[in-house]
Formats: sequence, structure tokens, C-alpha cells
Amino acid sequence: MKLINKVKPSVLQALENHVKPRFETSYRRIIASLTNVDRYQDLTVNDIYNLNTFLPQEIQPNGSLDLYWGDYIMQDKYIIK
Repeated sequence: MKLINKVKPSVLQALENHVKPRFETSYRRIIASLTNVDRYQDLTVNDIYNLNTFLPQEIQPNGSLDLYWGDYIMQDKYIIK
């Protein structure tokens, strides 16, 4: 299953609402990076940087563990506990 299918719908909606209208190329790159991998850990540092650059403040990672594991964007059923 591709990573984009594991991402919270609210994250995808925020990207569509806040990024797509003003930064369409960045939006497409973020969506492509989420579509091309199966796990958050398969994203490159640049992919994660782009994602975090354009996410609204309320969806930003809460600390280094969130950033490392990607829990801040994942649906609960896909978070490793």
C-alpha cells in the first residue's frame, strides 16, 4: 500500500487547500513523493523538508519522534505503537 493511502485525510485536504492554489508545482511534488513510496521512512530528507515547509502550523510535527516516524501525518491505524 502506498504512503499516500496511509496519510490522514485532513493532511491531504490541508495540502490541497493551502498549497495547491499558490504553489502548484510544490503540491504536485509532495503528492508524487507520497505516491511513490510505501513507508514514511522511504521518503528522502528533501521530500520531508518539502512536506514540512508547506504544511500548516497546526499539522507540523511535535518533536523529533514525530518527524522521524511520521506520526503527525499518518492515520492512527498505521502508527506503530
